[in-house]
Amino acid sequence: MKFNITTFGCKVNQYESSGIFEMMSQGGYIPVGSGENADIHIINSCTVTENSDRKVKGLILRLKKANPHTKIVLCGCFPKAFPDKAAAIGADIVVNGIFTGIEPDLALSLPYSPQSERTRAFLKIQDGCDRDCAYCIIPKARGSVKSRTVDDIREEAQKLTAAGHKEIVVTGINLCAYEYSLTNAVEAICGVDGAERVRLSSLEPDMITEEDIERLSKLQNLCPHFHLSLQSGSDTVLSRMKRRYTTGFYGNIVKSIRKSFRNAAITTDIIVGFPGESDDEFAQTLAFAEETGFAKIHVFAFSPREGTLAATMPNQVPEKLKRERIKALSESAREMREAFFKSLIGTEQSVLTESTSFGHTRCYTPVRIQASGHEKNSIVKLKIIGVEKDCCIGACQV
Repeated sequence: MKFNITTFGCKVNQYESSGIFEMMSQGGYIPVGSGENADIHIINSCTVTENSDRKVKGLILRLKKANPHTKIVLCGCFPKAFPDKAAAIGADIVVNGIFTGIEPDLALSLPYSPQSERTRAFLKIQDGCDRDCAYCIIPKARGSVKSRTVDDIREEAQKLTAAGHKEIVVTGINLCAYEYSLTNAVEAICGVDGAERVRLSSLEPDMITEEDIERLSKLQNLCPHFHLSLQSGSDTVLSRMKRRYTTGFYGNIVKSIRKSFRNAAITTDIIVGFPGESDDEFAQTLAFAEETGFAKIHVFAFSPREGTLAATMPNQVPEKLKRERIKALSESAREMREAFFKSLIGTEQSVLTESTSFGHTRCYTPVRIQASGHEKNSIVKLKIIGVEKDCCIGACQV
């Protein structure tokens, strides 16, 4: 029988889909591309926003129309968080969690998959989150924190490098909540032969210590790219969000990272239009973002999720005002990103190629390579000589 997988959402979902792919392949099922008819279509869902749920429902309708005989399996965060809603949108099989054939809540024992279709490989070290931020449904979808052992993580990293991956992205639902110390896990991965680059995915700023930064700065193959979730640049909004830090604390962490890592890229997420967000609070967010000088900001409009505290809060911000604030913050973010790119002009960078003429630096800056012809998944030394739309231009060093 033929199967296909569609993945929505984060790096963790992508990692888990690779494991599902391997499990299906080991079971004798034949993978096919998205444009081909499949006997089984697995949808690994995200449910961070209502729009995520709508995308899943729309895909199911399109798949059924294109091939009425295909069997659709819906798994992932949507059916775990909202089982009744997920059961009513037309999938043939709804799995309450990750489609693994084992205990759904664990999702830590998926079969190893070499992820050969990707230049960089994801390595999931933990699952779950116990933070209960006011806007977030993920604790309901993912449950409490569960962690793999350091030995298990090291073993998978060895398999990934043996398969040819030069960069490993360490990921989890709440990476900093890894129970045996995130820094211990990163040191183990960085110590694996062939792990030329190790990158961290999203981090909670209040869960990083000065000691962590000092230890991490000694790892030569750790990429100087830190995605620190901010969510708001207003302390009063952060308090309503039930975030566990202030902008002052956040700013000090950024300063420590920049002191310890040369050309570090600080990226973040910001939610616009959280309930009660005033003009002054939004202005504080805009000012703090500009003061910090992010290399990239993922800007989101607040989306109320049933089952979260924020969905029941008074003073919901009108959609029109959210759109206006998104436009303003996005424009500022674009200017910051361009300024960061320009700061790299004249520097030498190692670029991991994703095509013959394109790749990313260690600080995750996209680079168009002036001379094409480089082999995919190779690391080349370049000098940044300019900036064009949303990327740098790199010239090979003689």
